[in-house]
Amino acid sequence: MGKMKFSILLCLLMTSSFASAQPRKANAKTRVPAQTTPSETPAVTEGTTSFEDSTEAPPEEQTAINPDAEADPNQVGVTTARPRGMRLPAQSVSSWAAGVTTLQWNEILTLSQLGTTTKSNMNFNGVGLVLQKETYYLQWGWNVGGMLAAGRANSGPFANDVKIERQGFTMIALTPRIFWRLTNSVNIGGTAMIYIRNIDLPTGNGVEMTAGRKNNAGFLADMNLRIFKTWDFYQAIGPINDGAYLWKVGVNYRF
Repeated sequence: MGKMKFSILLCLLMTSSFASAQPRKANAKTRVPAQTTPSETPAVTEGTTSFEDSTEAPPEEQTAINPDAEADPNQVGVTTARPRGMRLPAQSVSSWAAGVTTLQWNEILTLSQLGTTTKSNMNFNGVGLVLQKETYYLQWGWNVGGMLAAGRANSGPFANDVKIERQGFTMIALTPRIFWRLTNSVNIGGTAMIYIRNIDLPTGNGVEMTAGRKNNAGFLADMNLRIFKTWDFYQAIGPINDGAYLWKVGVNYRF
């Protein structure tokens, strides 16, 4: 009886020694915690990333792996939630501009002498100083400006060799404009030109002359080109009166 007890105790000791000598198997499905943001708590397992709503993450929230991180055999990857893109609210940019422009247009000159009326074109050429304030958004913009101009006018000859040569004139104008931005440096639009023009025509010896209208308005199609960082090239053309067209070409310094 004593020998049997001794044999059973010896078997138990050998079994426990053999079990402790066996290596512990690694669990192939060990869960690895993932770095998450406070707004999302995804669970990461080997080779897969799942979210609570069981939907595919949007492109801006897909997994990003840090190339500078050291390799960890027990960690499959690191997930980083990227913020969703937000469209910025509409913002405007304003600036002032001062420049110089050239003007050219024709008006109808009417000459009355000894009961005879004769009409002819009178050509105006001038130079103007421009000041304007411009505001633009992503695609379109507007500006309000003014202009002071002076120049010379010529017409004739008429009967009895009457000529109008280098006759001085002055002009003041308002030039509101609206435009569409094709690129960052090119825009096209329209300018309303409302102006007062003064000219002194020679009279006497039974001769009377009138040229166009003192107060006038027209609409010009235009284009503005940014040639340097602070310099713009501007040109416009459009009808003003009696089938005549006004042409403007100039440069503006923007500040």
